[in-house]
Order: sequence, then structure tokens, then C-alpha cells
Amino acid sequence: MRVADTRLFDLADRRELAWIEYGLGDGAPVVAFHGSPGTRYHFAGLTDVAARKGARLIAPDRPGYGHSTYDPARSYESWARDVEQLADHLGIEGFAVIGHSSGGPNAAACARFLGDRLVGCAIVSGIAPPEAHVAKHAMLLMNRITQRLAPVAPRLLGIAATAGLRQGQRDPEKALAWMRRILPPRDAALIERPELRAALRADMERVASTAGRAAVQDVELELRPWGFRLRDIAIPVHVWHGDLDRNVVVESGIYQANEIPHATLHELPDEGHWLVYDHFDEILDCVAA
Repeated sequence: MRVADTRLFDLADRRELAWIEYGLGDGAPVVAFHGSPGTRYHFAGLTDVAARKGARLIAPDRPGYGHSTYDPARSYESWARDVEQLADHLGIEGFAVIGHSSGGPNAAACARFLGDRLVGCAIVSGIAPPEAHVAKHAMLLMNRITQRLAPVAPRLLGIAATAGLRQGQRDPEKALAWMRRILPPRDAALIERPELRAALRADMERVASTAGRAAVQDVELELRPWGFRLRDIAIPVHVWHGDLDRNVVVESGIYQANEIPHATLHELPDEGHWLVYDHFDEILDCVAA
């Protein structure tokens, strides 16, 4: 049975958590974390891959995105505990996690704090912690500006982010055209795919009033100490990164693979930030193995 309905439940602190499921309702559970900004629809274009691989892909909105309640005190550990509550709510004991882009640190946090529950973990095009001191000159200009503003002017950045997200909601095609102009050619070609365009439009059309704040919060969390060390992750982790990624440069993936004791690095030549849409079947194979 294929599942595609948004669901909600109340966390212990009475916040709402929203999620959607793709693939097979009775398949192997994999909890997938979207990028920033984003929503549970981030993985909508991969439902057929998940079904073919026998996976039950559970995609939650992080706090402040989509239908999930904003959490001003959010940390990576608190998100791992939210995921633990979701798994308990669904009656799932063991599961895998996949985090794409800004979802990567959240997957790493689950590997650290929920290691006894996880059967696999993949970090795809994920950000490295600040102690990595990854050079930023190869990043997209917009990303460099965002990282500079977040620590010193988060309120201003939040206003700008909210305005940009609202513009995308009003005119998704214009937003997609802008993305094509600023992205490297490999990623620009990928977002022309009908299934990816549909997933991106679904993200843009379902902007929460708190999404701008949530996006800034993601950047702030990424730039300050994460509350755990990668070297303390005890389970195997697969790190996927493309060498043409300009959203999150490949050095981020290399650093994480070197720091996590039982990590496997999949450094893909001629691939960009959106490699998750070209290699999701292989990624699923890794976390299910």
C-alpha cells in the first residue's frame, strides 16, 4: 500500500509534529529529513524509488516548517528526541535516517543520540560542524551572505527569508527560474525533471508563517557548536557528497567522513547538491544493508 497523506500528532510538550509517508506503508522504515528551507514534500519525487526498494519513507517537517510547530529552543538533540517520539507513536522500534543538506546534521544527531534505535544513517550533501573550518570561497554567494548575516542580524535575515519564501509561494515558476540561474549547471538540469519540479513547487506552495524563522534557526544551529561530537557517533554512517556541490562544498562531506569513526565516504564526481535525486536507490541500499 502506498501512503501519501499528511499526518499530525502532539509531542510531549504539546507542539504538533507533521509528517507524510511515501513508498510502501508496510516497508522498511526510513525517516528522511528535508533541507532548508523545505518541508515534508522534499522527498515527494522519490516515492516510486522508495516503493521499488521496499521502503516506508517517513518525511517529517522540522519545527517551524510546514505544519510542525516552531520551537524557539530547538537543538539537534531535541530534534532527535522528537524523532524518537514519532517512532514510538508509529510503533517502530528500529529505523534508518537520511538527511539531505541542512537535514544532514539532524541525521548525524539521530546517529549520536538514537544509535540504539537506528539500523542505518546517510548524510547526503550535508553541512559540516563549525570546527571543520571549511573554506567558503567556493560556495554560492547567497549562502556566504546568509552565513555572515545569521550570527549578527538574525532578525533582519528572518524578514528577508520570509519575504523570499512568500514570493516563491506567489510565483513558484519565477522562483524556479531564479534557482536555475544561480545553480551550477548539473543542479540546474536536475531541477528541470518533472518529479523534482513538482516536489519543489509543493515545498514553495506550503510555506508556514514561521518558515523564515525556522530557516534562520537552521543556519544558527549549523554555525555554533552542535552539542555533540561526530567522533562520538558509534554506528556506521554513509556520507554522500558531489564534488560539484556549491551549496555545501565537498570538503564538508570529507570532514564528516574522517571524523565519524565508522563512516564510508561516497564522493561522487560530476555531481552537485541534488545528487539525492539521482542516487536515492543506492542511498537506500546503504542504510538498509
